Amino acid sequence: MNKYKWKIRFIWIPICCFFLIGCTRTTIIDDVKIIQTIGYDIENNKIKGTASYPVYVESMQESHPRKLFTAESKTTTGVFTSFSKQTAEEIDISQLDSVVIGDDFARDGISDLLVNLNSDPNIGTNSTLIISKKKARELLEESIKYPPYFLSSVLDQSMENGNVPLTNLHTISYQYYTEGQDMYIPKMEINNEGLLVGDGVGIFKNDKLRVSLNNNETFLLKMLVDRSVYNSTYEFTTSDNINLLVKVISKKTKPSVNFSNNSPEVSYHLTFNVYLKEQASKLTVSGINNSIKKEIETSIERDLVNLLEKLKNENVDPVGIGELYRVTQRNWKKNEFYKQIYPSIKFNIKVNVNIVNTGAAE
Repeated sequence: MNKYKWKIRFIWIPICCFFLIGCTRTTIIDDVKIIQTIGYDIENNKIKGTASYPVYVESMQESHPRKLFTAESKTTTGVFTSFSKQTAEEIDISQLDSVVIGDDFARDGISDLLVNLNSDPNIGTNSTLIISKKKARELLEESIKYPPYFLSSVLDQSMENGNVPLTNLHTISYQYYTEGQDMYIPKMEINNEGLLVGDGVGIFKNDKLRVSLNNNETFLLKMLVDRSVYNSTYEFTTSDNINLLVKVISKKTKPSVNFSNNSPEVSYHLTFNVYLKEQASKLTVSGINNSIKKEIETSIERDLVNLLEKLKNENVDPVGIGELYRVTQRNWKKNEFYKQIYPSIKFNIKVNVNIVNTGAAE
């Protein structure tokens, strides 16, 4: 009897699968406008939105030409509604890959935008947010000259093999809603050659852009907040005026805190495995193992302290010092911490550099 029941089950399983496949929602790409990138600017006290979408034509080419929607509204939701009025096809946002915000828009506040992005189930949490140094519209107009998803591809490369900290809609939203850390969002610009390039990161206070970090400062931030730092680079000039590119292979970060007295302290002990590029052939192995190693350690220590002091003076906390305090104290109060305790914190940095490969002479 049991054997008979199992046979019945095996018969019904493929039948059910067949009907379930038939119920799957299908979308014909010719019948929709698929938004890949969307940008927001502030112009004349209104929100101006720009969105790129591919135009599918019968062609042997792998990529398709792209066009732009533009619209104005008083709200971010209204911008999207205005896009819908410009086409007879349905607008599909499920493949949204990048959200670009202009510098003025970022300084005005992005809380409404974050709420809308997180409340839409069609938008993935791995979508990329980018700050445009100028207008978001200009960045999108330039980006459609390149293959689809070019902006996010450039940023992904910078995060995986460069100096930009790992970030996406999920991490940014976590930083926004948590109480002990401020948001940071990568920046991009169009350089003098007309190329789209990374331009550091922007640090927010609450939902407004407050501080911009250059590429070297962005490297230092990544060393404090990211686990994976492979291929991150640090430019360094020795006391003998030799220019070196320090390339990080791996690192370990060990933070410690002391909030038990009137002089709160936060310490970081960082260990780097690196190799040297550029003019390393001008150095000797003995020189690298002695003076150069110490010079690099001292330089990174000094730059890290300067960065942390800069962030403290601007009262922004992308590193998450507030989180370090919150997990060790029962009487956590966000406003009290950032007004009274954070400004008085002393930072201690200890760096140990292991140079594992060079082009130096024996």
